[in-house]
Amino acid sequence: MTPEDIAELPRPLAFVLPGGGALGAYQVGVLKALTEHGIIPDLLVGVSAGSVNATLFAWNGGIEGVHRLERMWRSIKRRDLMRLELGRLAMGLMGRRPSFLDSMHGHRFMRRHLGERLLEHAPTRVAVIATDLSNGEGVALSTGDAARAVLASSAFPGVFPPVQIDGRTYVDGGVVADVPLDLTLQLGAATALVLCVPALAAGPAPKHALDILFRASSLGVEAHGRSVLFRPPVGLRVIEIPALASALTTFDVGKSVGMIDEGYERTVLWLTLP
Repeated sequence: MTPEDIAELPRPLAFVLPGGGALGAYQVGVLKALTEHGIIPDLLVGVSAGSVNATLFAWNGGIEGVHRLERMWRSIKRRDLMRLELGRLAMGLMGRRPSFLDSMHGHRFMRRHLGERLLEHAPTRVAVIATDLSNGEGVALSTGDAARAVLASSAFPGVFPPVQIDGRTYVDGGVVADVPLDLTLQLGAATALVLCVPALAAGPAPKHALDILFRASSLGVEAHGRSVLFRPPVGLRVIEIPALASALTTFDVGKSVGMIDEGYERTVLWLTLP
């Protein structure tokens, strides 16, 4: 699909950025290619790692803003977001904590990049998707503290603690709405460009409990996302920007920087094919 084709699509145009943890690096390359070709969103909708990209891009539009986002992803290390503490892990396993890790480091990371900004003040309209843990509802957060909203959207259940906002308890938006097309339509979009991240490549079945849990949950989220894309809501034009499968996983933070270039190259090719 060429930039000219995209220019003819109904507006408002939303960029929808699903989750994927470390695989979110791929979306940075996609954003870079789209920006260079003059494709500008009216709305950004992010889920989990996609909420990080959507929110930062909302304040850093244009090619210089994409370059800042790219530098962040190229410098990020796992310890910037998560650090294993044996005491916390043990208490989580015993049911004395709501998660195996705390979210302190991730919170500091988002504060460093977003400060005290409010979502409603973003130059490009932005919403991040979280899951209400009490009723399983996918919720579009579009006002309030941006860093805290991103923390809620990316609170992977069991790994990071739920986040309280306005009396509601939220976990990762990808639990119920990794490709939140219904919510994107409700937010007023007429067209959604979905910036998918690479799916898990086929490989040997893991043998350890946590590896099995993470792989199985990733496969479930991907399957639900494919189902949503196959049956988009009436009234929303949906275009998927494709991505090849990868052996990298959600938690390969610091190892996925090569995906920035891959996302850029594949999107440029996608935009130039007739």
